[in-house]
Amino acid sequence: MLLALETSAERGGVALFEGDALIGEADVGADERHAASLLVCLDALLARVGRPLGDVDRIALAIGPGSFTGLRIGLATALGLAFGTARKLVPVPTLAALALQADTPGLVVPLLDARRNEVYAGLYDGAGRALRDDACCALDDWLALLPAGELALLGSGADLHRAKLEAALGPRARVLPVAAGALRARSVGRLGLRLAAEGALRAPEEVELRYLRRAEAEAKRLALHPNAEPIPWVDPR
Repeated sequence: MLLALETSAERGGVALFEGDALIGEADVGADERHAASLLVCLDALLARVGRPLGDVDRIALAIGPGSFTGLRIGLATALGLAFGTARKLVPVPTLAALALQADTPGLVVPLLDARRNEVYAGLYDGAGRALRDDACCALDDWLALLPAGELALLGSGADLHRAKLEAALGPRARVLPVAAGALRARSVGRLGLRLAAEGALRAPEEVELRYLRRAEAEAKRLALHPNAEPIPWVDPR
């Protein structure tokens, strides 16, 4: 059984898969997104589907980009569940999982609000396969790199910049409804299943988060002291 964890965005959640089938999903509220609430949510889901935690043999985890705090909560939870067991982790890029929710065979542009006038941006095909490396940048810089043709855009960044996207891209832009751009644990799980089949299973200690940028305070510190050692766990919020 595969457990999927999503804590990279405002809407956290867990999902369970038996084979390729989704057997249960539960959301964690934005005001409850911490490790204890995630575990309570998981316990309730396991009880609802009538399965013990011991049946979970793989954990798919959204690794970012996204909220620094949320990502670390997800990783800490996954590590705790894997500790002392044979469970392996499947690192799932957040933007790739979000791209699956566009439910289209065409080009998909997942955009997350990164604050500071930037977005976390990607370009994917309908199967969630990256056509460019994910980036954290100004929206205009990403728009300049997009290919011709219709583009499905979704995520908090697309919602925030809808007017600008439609003005810049014209009829090429298809900004999807807000609900489509809220990443679900089931999407993390579905992509995790495919990645696991492709050999992406990792030992817990091998999994790294994808922040795409440093926290503001850490970036300023390294600018002033370029030879300093980076601080591994910093929170920008």
